[in-house]
Amino acid sequence: MDTLIFYLDIFGTISFAVAASLMAYKKNLDPFGIIVVAIFTSIGGGTIRDILLRNYPIFWIDNILYLSVIISSSLLTQFFYKHISKKEDILLFFDAIGIGVFTIIGIKTALKFDVHPLICIMMGTITAVFGGLVRDVVCNEIPVILHRELYATLCIMGGAVFFIMSFLGINNNLSYIFSMLFIIITRIIAIRLNLSLNDLIFRSHMEGKR
Repeated sequence: MDTLIFYLDIFGTISFAVAASLMAYKKNLDPFGIIVVAIFTSIGGGTIRDILLRNYPIFWIDNILYLSVIISSSLLTQFFYKHISKKEDILLFFDAIGIGVFTIIGIKTALKFDVHPLICIMMGTITAVFGGLVRDVVCNEIPVILHRELYATLCIMGGAVFFIMSFLGINNNLSYIFSMLFIIITRIIAIRLNLSLNDLIFRSHMEGKR
């Protein structure tokens, strides 16, 4: 279990570092600035989570691997930017992976403190979206979380899926993986179909009138 979560955490960290570096590069930041944005994005949510849960030392303080992975991923992204940026929606794809993985990491961390499931879901959502919020602000973009897009809502839904599966007695490993994939796949579908929460509410309302 712990090994699976660790590798997922590293995978999510790489995804967020790549997404942040792509955005920062587009904004013409210098290499150092791009790395700083990647660091804030990748560890920002987890840092806030650990502070709120009083989980000390904060996860990246006593494990240099996180910063090493972030800096390496950012430098490689900058080096291969011209090739990577040709792929349509590549930034959003990596961001989708990041929020899916980090939601589950946040929930797993909160569970260690025996807090209420709603608090666990909140911690998962904070872990997933806060780093992206910082990235967007630093890059002078309207934060994705404030858009009409399905973003933080999917993190909450994915957390709910995890606890429903756990309540049904499904193996935790399967629950973690399924919930993570639910968030990632749903986010990618929402991007492709340009779906927003308002669209879903409006469609449900209209169908209810028929």
